[in-house]
Amino acid sequence: MRRGAAIAAVCLCLLSAGCAGLFGDDAAARETVTPAPVPTADAPTSPAQRAPGVVGDRVVNATALGRAHVAQLSNTSYRVHHTRTVMNGSGLHSRVRTRASVSAGYESYTATRTISGESVTAREIHSTWRDGRALSRTTVNGSTSAEVVADSRGIGGPPRPPRAALFFEPTFNGRLIALLSATNITSIRPGDEVIKQLYGVPLYRIKGTGSADDSAVATRPVDRVTNVSLSATVTPNGVVRGYALQYTVVNGTDTHRVTEILRYSDLGTTDVVFEDRQRTERHRNRTARPE
Repeated sequence: MRRGAAIAAVCLCLLSAGCAGLFGDDAAARETVTPAPVPTADAPTSPAQRAPGVVGDRVVNATALGRAHVAQLSNTSYRVHHTRTVMNGSGLHSRVRTRASVSAGYESYTATRTISGESVTAREIHSTWRDGRALSRTTVNGSTSAEVVADSRGIGGPPRPPRAALFFEPTFNGRLIALLSATNITSIRPGDEVIKQLYGVPLYRIKGTGSADDSAVATRPVDRVTNVSLSATVTPNGVVRGYALQYTVVNGTDTHRVTEILRYSDLGTTDVVFEDRQRTERHRNRTARPE
């Protein structure tokens, strides 16, 4: 957890300095490609090796990179954190925070999304996959509703696979492909020693400014997109460990500044802990304390 906090701190520091940091939203498209068997995510590779779809200082095939990203994450456990913040002239327009813990092969997961801001109805969505069943709980204005989203046996819910039952695409693959295809990539360089120590593996940093396709950057139709800045970190095996994206949206008389931050952490070491287990462990810790 310390490593994840450190990564987030470095990312936010770079963003606040006016630089796209190290590192989607409901509009992230779902990838349907069947992952092929690949080595363990973040396995050591030759320092000169580029990720699939990357040649020299160019991303020549964003789809190939996205496919490798999906395949690697399908074979390991991980945590994913995503935040999309939209600011307007008066302050916070909207913020969507999504976090999830996922086991290898999507055998189990927990995921939570919170939505806040002056232009939206505040809500929280919590979803789990456990023992072959997906449950979803939504809280709006203090009122909570729950439903069985899927059941692998078709009992009480449709027989959907775990990843398809989640309320968002945990690999953010569609968003990654769109951004890496549309952004004008300016450099692909090995990460510095600080970045290597934070992640524990060698990475490359992909930077880009401007966009060749505004519709791919914005998550909904707008008049114009400007000031696009992207910074992503990628392993030689193709795992996009995170990205930071900033851009300005102009729609009629409205102007909004959008920031997206995505990061993956604890690859191969994530333990999916459900709420009832958390409560049990907290109770056990309290009762175990000496008087």
